[in-house]
Amino acid sequence: MLEESTTLTQNFLEVISDPQPVTIVSYQASPAHVVNTWSSYIKVVDDSTFLVPAAGMRSIEADIAAQNSQLILTFGSMKFEGTEGPGRGYHVYANGEFVEAGEYFDLMKADLPWLRKVLVVHVQEVKQKI
Repeated sequence: MLEESTTLTQNFLEVISDPQPVTIVSYQASPAHVVNTWSSYIKVVDDSTFLVPAAGMRSIEADIAAQNSQLILTFGSMKFEGTEGPGRGYHVYANGEFVEAGEYFDLMKADLPWLRKVLVVHVQEVKQKI
């Protein structure tokens, strides 16, 4: 059975722990903008918030500034069992905001000195896709 939640579940956290690419889409923009990062860079703050370092991501940042664009983030790993065999993947529907100072920025900058800003992701829904 496919998992759906408004918070980050244990099964989702297993997937995020495997260092894989993560895709971030601001789908309300015209055209939609797509950027990528690595799951190993992401820090989970609580069961509905995580942090993503931004070295670039200027297109997504502009979309959020212009229209509070909704985000979809995709996560997946072949390492964990999914619904049909090996491989588990999720779509995370969220709002985001970029910060360049403060607690979250300092937390991320300590480990990733190259970052420019931090994308704070506020989870609305997590849907398992496979």
